[in-house]
Amino acid sequence: MFQIMFQTNAGAVMITDLVFWFILYPFLAHNQYKMDFILIGTHSINVVFIVGDAALNRLHFPWFRIAYFLLWTGIFVNVQWIVHFFVSIGWPYPFLDLTFPGAPVWYLVVALLHLPCYGMFALVLRLKHMLLESWFPQTYAK
Repeated sequence: MFQIMFQTNAGAVMITDLVFWFILYPFLAHNQYKMDFILIGTHSINVVFIVGDAALNRLHFPWFRIAYFLLWTGIFVNVQWIVHFFVSIGWPYPFLDLTFPGAPVWYLVVALLHLPCYGMFALVLRLKHMLLESWFPQTYAK
């Protein structure tokens, strides 16, 4: 169970932080959007924890588990749509708002980003295993 949670969160952290810091943050900062400690913290600290977890565990990162990541994303988006249908609150990310004309394009871009984000984390873990195996050939067990 923890391995599934780890692999789901690893992909989610990668896509959330990359989209936030490289796409949304420059746009929001340019438009004088109010950035508070919670917003910055949630998109910074989680990557520290997931990289720390990856460095300290021996879990493998098989590609077929991307299904859990995609399932988690689908559940998140559907829950957001349902909540916003019944309650008038702000969207966690501006592009999720379906009244925005460019929303379908944003949804497509984020959907396509799932593969490289999951792949980047899988590559980091594969590199970690290769380095540990070459540095400690007698003691490292896969």
